[in-house]
Amino acid sequence: MLNRKGLFIVAFFSAFLGLSQKSEAQASKTSPFDSWFPEAPEMRRLPNGLSVLMVRWPSPGIVAYYTLVRVGSRDEVEAGHTGFAHFFEHMMFRGSERFPQAAYDAALEGVGADHNAFTTQDFTCYTIVGPSSALPLFVELESDRFQRLSYSEEVFKTEAGAVRGEYQVWSSKPEQPMWEALSQLAFQRHTYGHTTIGYLRDIELMPTRYNYSLRFFKRFYTPDATTIIVVGDFEKDELFHLIQEHYGSWRGKRDNPPIPKEPPPKGGRKDLEWSRSTPPRMMIGYRVPAFLPDRPSPSSKRQSLREAAALDVIHTLVFHRSSPLYRRLVIEEKKLLELSSWAGEHSKDPGLFVIEATLRPPDGSASPSLFDPIIDAIQEEFDRIANNQIPAQRITQVKEHLLYATPMQLETPSSVAYLLASMLALSESIEDIRDFYRYLSEITPAEVAECARRHLIPSHRYVVTLRGPKEGEPK
Repeated sequence: MLNRKGLFIVAFFSAFLGLSQKSEAQASKTSPFDSWFPEAPEMRRLPNGLSVLMVRWPSPGIVAYYTLVRVGSRDEVEAGHTGFAHFFEHMMFRGSERFPQAAYDAALEGVGADHNAFTTQDFTCYTIVGPSSALPLFVELESDRFQRLSYSEEVFKTEAGAVRGEYQVWSSKPEQPMWEALSQLAFQRHTYGHTTIGYLRDIELMPTRYNYSLRFFKRFYTPDATTIIVVGDFEKDELFHLIQEHYGSWRGKRDNPPIPKEPPPKGGRKDLEWSRSTPPRMMIGYRVPAFLPDRPSPSSKRQSLREAAALDVIHTLVFHRSSPLYRRLVIEEKKLLELSSWAGEHSKDPGLFVIEATLRPPDGSASPSLFDPIIDAIQEEFDRIANNQIPAQRITQVKEHLLYATPMQLETPSSVAYLLASMLALSESIEDIRDFYRYLSEITPAEVAECARRHLIPSHRYVVTLRGPKEGEPK
């Protein structure tokens, strides 16, 4: 399964936590999220580099067991091998010699547990939710397949056919070719230029990549690239002892292929035609900074986290259903059927601030110029922010909304584990994530304006439009 940046499965808002221990200096910098958890989450590490985040949560008898692996389509640097992180997610469910797929599934179904996985640009995550009493089983099953995955070439080819079918299903929806086009338009060199599912030509060659898949497993499925996140009703020491016993002998160091650097943005546009009837659609991406810079200094880390917080404010400020732009374009003028942005999305490297709009179908054929007034209206709203024309009280209200709405979504062990995984994929430091939400509570109107001036500008903007067949053409 792919997440929204892969195949548009809607994700939760990002959120996070407090520290298990704080020095006196840190304690003076209280984050709003220090009070989110009944017990402070605790991170422990094994000598082999495996991280374990344990979060006690008031969910009697229920636990979420998530395995975060820091490998995604970002790491697919070899030509002809796009989509492999997602494809390998499929292969992981083939199991080991001890627990092949049928035995693995039967063991989890036998205790009433649900399991799944998803892949993104930056990471892959495997999920189990079930009874706390079955934690020893979860540890045994997951540790086995993560260290001793086993599958034949015939099984590999069968799964390659399943992925080819998945691509066909998703490419039949207009959002997928739009996201493919936007990715390629915005990233000429960086691996964000291909989507998580990969290029069709590479998917078609996957049946021939069996030996490559074995190397992929050794390169990226290593203890130092993995964090186990356990949320729910359990005893920490008992769990950690189990993990030490089952994962302690795991060996390997993650390969870190050089990711091509993207040149400065220049902007661009591509207009697509769809073979079937559809409302006109548009996807806009503005190039924005990474959640954290590579090898950050304290000052660059602070700047990146504050910019990420400012961008979250702008998402809500401009595209929430209560915003003036939404009310005008969707409700009052009725030019749009839908207007939204990918709020809460962050990336390991400089990525995109994404906006989606579905236009009300015109009376006749849609022309490319139909989209121009909407693009202009969105840019004008960003310019208003950049020029400090938004009342400070409105920005305060947006911050308060974000800081209230986010913890309200932490209702189950699974929702907590998902949010922690998506943030820990970008920074292995709890303190960085904690600081992010502290900065969100502190961000000023001047910082929000500066962020818009730096990044939400036409030269950083990439646009993909899609419209149905012209009038009189077959639909």
